[in-house]
Amino acid sequence: MAETLNWDRLAAALENVTFSMRPSLRELPAGTLALGIGDAASPGIALNCKNGGQHRSLSAWLWAMDASERCALSDKARLQPITHIAIEDFSLDSCFAWLLFSLFSHGEIHELDAWVRYIDQWEQGFYLDGDNFGHSAACLHTVFAHARLHAAQTATHTYDADLLRHGFIRCLKLLTAFINHTLEPLQGIQSLPSAEYLAAQAALAYEYQLYQLAIERAVTCQLLVEQADSRRKMLVDALFLSEQHPSGLFKIFARNDRTHSWSKNGFTLLGIYRQQQAGTGNDMVISVDPTSGLSLKSLWQALEAEENRRWQGERPCDNPRPLHSYAGALNAPDQPWWDDAGRYTLLGAPKFLANTNVPGSKLDWWNDVLPIVWQQGFTDYLQPCLMRVDDADAPVEGQKRVCAWRWNQPDARLQQTDTSSYLTSTPSFEAWLAGCSLPVMPTTPSALPAVDHYEAQWQGDVLIVSHQQGVTLFSRAPDNKELEGLLNVARRIAMLSDEYAQFLGKTREIFKKWPQQLKQHAGTIEDKQWEEEIFALRVNALNVLNSTDILFASAQQNRLSEMLQRQWGLHEQRGNLFAQVDRLDALMRDAIARQNSRRHRIYGSLFSALGMGIAASHVWEPVRDILTTNEYEWQLLLFKHPDTTPQQLAEIAGQSAHFELISLIVFLAFGLLGFILFWFFDIRSQEE
Repeated sequence: MAETLNWDRLAAALENVTFSMRPSLRELPAGTLALGIGDAASPGIALNCKNGGQHRSLSAWLWAMDASERCALSDKARLQPITHIAIEDFSLDSCFAWLLFSLFSHGEIHELDAWVRYIDQWEQGFYLDGDNFGHSAACLHTVFAHARLHAAQTATHTYDADLLRHGFIRCLKLLTAFINHTLEPLQGIQSLPSAEYLAAQAALAYEYQLYQLAIERAVTCQLLVEQADSRRKMLVDALFLSEQHPSGLFKIFARNDRTHSWSKNGFTLLGIYRQQQAGTGNDMVISVDPTSGLSLKSLWQALEAEENRRWQGERPCDNPRPLHSYAGALNAPDQPWWDDAGRYTLLGAPKFLANTNVPGSKLDWWNDVLPIVWQQGFTDYLQPCLMRVDDADAPVEGQKRVCAWRWNQPDARLQQTDTSSYLTSTPSFEAWLAGCSLPVMPTTPSALPAVDHYEAQWQGDVLIVSHQQGVTLFSRAPDNKELEGLLNVARRIAMLSDEYAQFLGKTREIFKKWPQQLKQHAGTIEDKQWEEEIFALRVNALNVLNSTDILFASAQQNRLSEMLQRQWGLHEQRGNLFAQVDRLDALMRDAIARQNSRRHRIYGSLFSALGMGIAASHVWEPVRDILTTNEYEWQLLLFKHPDTTPQQLAEIAGQSAHFELISLIVFLAFGLLGFILFWFFDIRSQEE
């Protein structure tokens, strides 16, 4: 198609122009053009419609000028040639506004109505290009502009003037190529043979990759949001994220995410927290898709009410920020939550108080804002329709918590004009039920248990949500007679699990205690005492196993019993219980065997010593008789030799006494030998 815009002539107009990034610039010197910033009363040219209120985009404001206004703008441009351009971003609106300004300056008017409408809708948050982001002129230009702006930024978070100029010119060149490609941007952008287009496609792939990484750590849930000018409510997917690296297309990706959203319609409600931008109004932002027809007015009112409560009557109201919701109101706050000019599709946090570093908000994102969002979109709609079946105030016994809810409205399966019942079909409701049986009930979507931390299963009209710390039952039928029986089953299985856990805990303590006892009292503990302790443990184990009958009357109750036993590991606990008893039995038998072995060795060694000594004495006695004169020989000697002298008799007696001493030594030596041989080489002890 024929060229609509001549890029060479447009580029020539910027040949000697410098650029700067100055979002807060007000006074403009002559020869300066400001896009989206600045005071119109300045000597320079300020293209700024932010305080007008009629137009949401700079492009629509310029295009809506009549002939006289365009001539006045052209005359002012001719009287002071532009040598410097101050910008606040490289956005599609800023670039198109410069193109319109350049065309007006040369008296040219082209058929650009479709592009003006397209850019104006984009600036208002309307994305109409479909799911193929690579064919969207707005998406491609936005990611390319972000990439160029990032390239122009220095390490000190300032902007290099030359890189800024080069980046803005390349963004203009890409937009010019799009316009020359088609006058109907909603028809999509096809492949273009230009470096800027290829760079834009690469930047789009990079931004989408960032989104895929961010969505994995985002908080998601389902909420009810009111429609604008209506009391009807819609069930939508919501996404909350703490954003570390700003993304130009995060909202677009999220609102068109058919994969991660439960409804497959994308995330209609978005909450983004940017801690690094505290006090700017962009640090806490909550929005809904403008095309959804939804309104966050109730949420805005709740946030403002909480701010007033936190300020305790001392909220500054000397210089109120103009706001649609406070129009004509007395004592309006200086920095209220932004209400999107009364449309309530985008809520922004209060900024810093004027000329100070004092935050205009006392609310914290995680501890205050998200709980309010959760209460407004989930709790306030659900709680009036639920009735707690179990006693919520009863003290919790054991480690497992069991609770039950009943729907107190007409059957939730029936179609109703009140959409509160729709919440019971959502993953957020299942997560909330799981949280009901946790030690601390969640009051914010960020505190909901992850989906892999619990198991949800419908059994008839009863939803069962179980996890390691307990189970919650919910009946969607208000008169379900099975709920009470299922609640009793859950309590009995929880009681059995607690008893198993207590018994296993006791046996673990015994394992810790008994080795020390064996060391300290090994000689004083009787075999009978060990056997009595083992018998008592076995009796306690049988009592635990038989304390609860886990076979119930109905198939539904048995399914619940089997589900909880599997979830809480009762089969493994039962096996562990028997294994613990067997280990204790083996430990005790081993201890008793060791005691018996020790006693056998001690007594055996003593008897062995005695036996060896006696045996040696018997063997030594004949030898001694041969070597010495015994009493019979001594008497015969007196009869045969009457002349034996007393000296000879004394020598014989001394010799006998000497050999008696030798006999004692032989007895003791062989006794010691027998003791040593039995103690160290006892075959029976070694075998045992």
